[in-house]
Amino acid sequence: MNETRSTHRRGRTSGRLAVVLCLLLVVAVLPLAASAMPATLTDARAAYVNSATIALAPACSYTLDGVAFDAATSVTTSLYGSHVLSLNTTWKDYPTGTTQTVMTIPFFVDDDVVPGITCDAAASYVTSLPVTMTLTATDNFNGSDIDSVFYRIDGGNMVQVVSDASNAATRASISRLTKFSAAVAAPPLTTYDQTPAHGDYSGIGPCSMCHALSTPEPTSTPVPTGTPIPHGLRKVVTVAGIGAHTIEYWAQDIARNESAHVTKTFTITAPVPPVVPVEPPAGPVTTALTIRSDHSATTRYHIVAISGVLSPGVPMNSSVLLRVKKPGTSVWVTLTTCRTTASGAWGYRYKLVSRGKYYFQAMYKGSTAFKARTSSYISVTVR
Repeated sequence: MNETRSTHRRGRTSGRLAVVLCLLLVVAVLPLAASAMPATLTDARAAYVNSATIALAPACSYTLDGVAFDAATSVTTSLYGSHVLSLNTTWKDYPTGTTQTVMTIPFFVDDDVVPGITCDAAASYVTSLPVTMTLTATDNFNGSDIDSVFYRIDGGNMVQVVSDASNAATRASISRLTKFSAAVAAPPLTTYDQTPAHGDYSGIGPCSMCHALSTPEPTSTPVPTGTPIPHGLRKVVTVAGIGAHTIEYWAQDIARNESAHVTKTFTITAPVPPVVPVEPPAGPVTTALTIRSDHSATTRYHIVAISGVLSPGVPMNSSVLLRVKKPGTSVWVTLTTCRTTASGAWGYRYKLVSRGKYYFQAMYKGSTAFKARTSSYISVTVR
């Protein structure tokens, strides 16, 4: 609390300026009014807390902060700040006999309710980007409204977020009291023959000769930096950096009531990259190879047509070896190399010269993209 107030003398000065001015004006005017015995008596005080109620006896019409009201026996307001009450009552100026019809009373309504503040920071974040969190400060419905929100990240420099309500409250107080001090001339007195507070009024002159009623210029105020909300202020805070962090925050209203300091701890963790499964390298494609003959039995010197199909998709002109095992032998011999067509077909015509049984088989040796394949065998009997 000491840090906030010592760091921001602007806030403390402007916030209490209205109170000081009220007290100056009350000292200058009320003793005279009290001794003058006005036609309407009040129990007005210089300052109230949270709400002000001023009794009027007898009832009279009045103007509060420039707004006229019908006759009443009391005036009530819960609006924080400086106020000017003008009573439509009858006075008589003591030395001149001039009749006055308005008695002006300044007073101040103070606020002692501590503001509230929240922060929506999560306990942890998983991201490599900066994270945001929102500070929301609110004051009670009839309170003075939020003046500033304060926060610091990781114990660093304090940041002040100023509300527009603070500047507006100061301007309103200055405006009301300036109008009041400009309207005050000589103090009105009743027809009772009493000595004014200054002594013999005719020898002293107007009240302004011994009381400073001029209003000083307001001190400069910072530009508002927060987002106003009903009876409060909101600030979005951005925090970056992987690791653990803290945010300390508190709020102060225009009446200089300060909330407790709250500290939250949160962590920012970098996201773990997803594990992409590694596909095994694609192996060669399985192939199929067929073989057939246009005769299963024939006579010597007859030519048979041997043909088949290699799996479609195998490149055109792939090599298919045609092998034969002749009658009376047990060894496979390569007859020829056939080339496939675009559809995978291949073929060869072979002349049979020996009697007995011939066996035929096709073989594809494969490639990096296609697996090798050996066909089943077929037989042709020669008579």
